[in-house]
Amino acid sequence: MRIIAGEWKGRRLNAPKGKVTRPTPDRVREALFSILGARIEAANVLDLFAGTGCLGLESLSRGARHACFVEKDRRVFGVLKENLQIADSNMVSCINAPAQRALKLLKKQEFTCDLAFLDPPYDRGLLEPAFHGLLKLRLVNPGGTLICEHHSKTAPPTPLEPWALISTRIFGDVGISFFEFDGGE
Repeated sequence: MRIIAGEWKGRRLNAPKGKVTRPTPDRVREALFSILGARIEAANVLDLFAGTGCLGLESLSRGARHACFVEKDRRVFGVLKENLQIADSNMVSCINAPAQRALKLLKKQEFTCDLAFLDPPYDRGLLEPAFHGLLKLRLVNPGGTLICEHHSKTAPPTPLEPWALISTRIFGDVGISFFEFDGGE
């Protein structure tokens, strides 16, 4: 696994042994970041269910201002911290906790982001609760974008107003759904 573009292009990332993580394939990341385009520049990013951190690190490599990484598995968190050493320490923050607890902590810290990546394990029912928790706590700024990765045969989460599903792209077994703030308060 490597960073595809930007300042750290070609930099290899460590991954834990076994199947404890399911990194987003290079071709899917390349398409995802092509779609996001200029939205990445100077953005604050949340990489929820970070695993190796490839989505947040790719964002930083392409010009994001800051990325917060959340990973609950201690062993994976150790690998994530190794991968984050390529970034300046003021560009990253990380939390070793389950998603719902981390979201509440981020709310207390008054953290908000412009882009949020949600890429949980597909078969554990974590996407919908994390997605709704993120929206209810208003951690994504108006004008921001939420990106959810899910199995291509699974429906994306149901958005809460004023958020709307913009599109879903399918890449083999991987579905990527994009949500944006659609006016309102």
